[in-house]
Amino acid sequence: TRAVEIWAQTPDFDKDAENMFSYLQVFTACLLSFGHGANDVANAIAPLSAIFTIYETGEVSSKAPVQKWALALGGAGIVVGLALYGYKLIVALGFHLTKLSPSRGFCIELCTSFVVIIASFLGIPISTTQCQVGGTVGAGFVTGGESVDMWFFLRCALGWIVTFVCVCVFTAGLFSFAYYAPSAPGFSQG
Repeated sequence: TRAVEIWAQTPDFDKDAENMFSYLQVFTACLLSFGHGANDVANAIAPLSAIFTIYETGEVSSKAPVQKWALALGGAGIVVGLALYGYKLIVALGFHLTKLSPSRGFCIELCTSFVVIIASFLGIPISTTQCQVGGTVGAGFVTGGESVDMWFFLRCALGWIVTFVCVCVFTAGLFSFAYYAPSAPGFSQG
């Protein structure tokens, strides 16, 4: 397969250096976990908190309090998602996209952490996974363009686009169903 070719042709680094980076990678993994929680939980919980606040107060506000149970629900969602499906993503990014090593992983995690934490601080909703894929492709490009499975990367990008379109269509349909229901304001039963 293409992944086996990439792993065979990509150079290995000094084993002592890689061993050192395996310890450093523990810290960057913790930093990335913090950024992932700060960003992705906020992306998921913000709409839920806004809906709950509108339901409780009947008013729309640009600032809504975030309920503790909602934060716990978001954190639990990340844990369950990682436990059930995370290994598939780890195998896909860690084997199929490009050859990874502790030093490459350290760079990917550190840069992704910085981007995600800065975006979270600025209030920009971004995808931690997309940042990690970009970092992984970048680390692969450093050792040469042949070290990245571009077809696999294009499949990832196509998946993001298809997902976006499907969610837009589904959301528009669901909102239209709710908005134009017979109990909507202004609806007359002639």
